[in-house]
Amino acid sequence: MLYFLIAMFQKESRQATIEEIHNVLPYIGRDEEMPALINSTLEKLWFFTDEAFLNLDLEPYKEEPMEDE
Repeated sequence: MLYFLIAMFQKESRQATIEEIHNVLPYIGRDEEMPALINSTLEKLWFFTDEAFLNLDLEPYKEEPMEDE
């Protein structure tokens, strides 16, 4: 799940990705599991080197098309 979250918010650098993930925290609402997952992901990103981040080889996240209602 860590890599999925990073791929969803991946930017051009590790620091920009950290900031992008941090920006979603106010929108999580009352979900009990997401803040823990996000904080765990942010903690791991802080320990990555910039080189390790660039070598993650993540597939860009693609949003699923919305279904017609």
